[in-house]
Amino acid sequence: MRKVYKNIFGEVISKSKATKLDEYHLYYYESDSDLLKEIEFINEENIYNINYFLHEGDNEEEILEYLKEKSDFFDIEKKETADGFIITTNKLYSLSVDDLPLISKTVFKTDDPENFICSQVIDNETLEPQLERTIKCWYTTDANGEKYAAIECSYEEDGKLELAVDKTSDPDHEQNWAHYDYETFHELQEQCPVDLSYYKTAALLPKEAYQS
Repeated sequence: MRKVYKNIFGEVISKSKATKLDEYHLYYYESDSDLLKEIEFINEENIYNINYFLHEGDNEEEILEYLKEKSDFFDIEKKETADGFIITTNKLYSLSVDDLPLISKTVFKTDDPENFICSQVIDNETLEPQLERTIKCWYTTDANGEKYAAIECSYEEDGKLELAVDKTSDPDHEQNWAHYDYETFHELQEQCPVDLSYYKTAALLPKEAYQS
């Protein structure tokens, strides 16, 4: 493993400088590569959080035991790709509260890995999505060319659209946002130049991704 020390702003620093700071981050990379395996978040020489990134060939059970030895609070992240989408599964452990993790799945488009289009909470016993806790976002750019979540959608327990909030007319002023439900969603679609059918239900991926 190759260790890289960074300050809280993400700037690379020396080990001696890091250990003089109240807080710093320690990155672990695969030897001789840029493959990031782990980030330790350290405050006053105590690890208060760990992000671990699963890669092909990793044994999750072994990694879980390894992380338990180091901290009570850590996150195990696994990334997959499917037909133009990145699916990230996160298992967030807080051992002082519960032995079972909070599991979530987040979907990004491969050409926009910064802005999620779907976030789902997964039941940690059944491993089924809790559809009523799903959030989906559709993005466009504002007058300054900045990308933002122009439409945000929430869902009912059966996965049907509960509310779509359209911010496009006035992104900065909530009182001017438009609201649609499952029955009036067609009105929103008529105003939008792209197909929004993905946002009508809480399905994790668009149908075309399942078909490929």
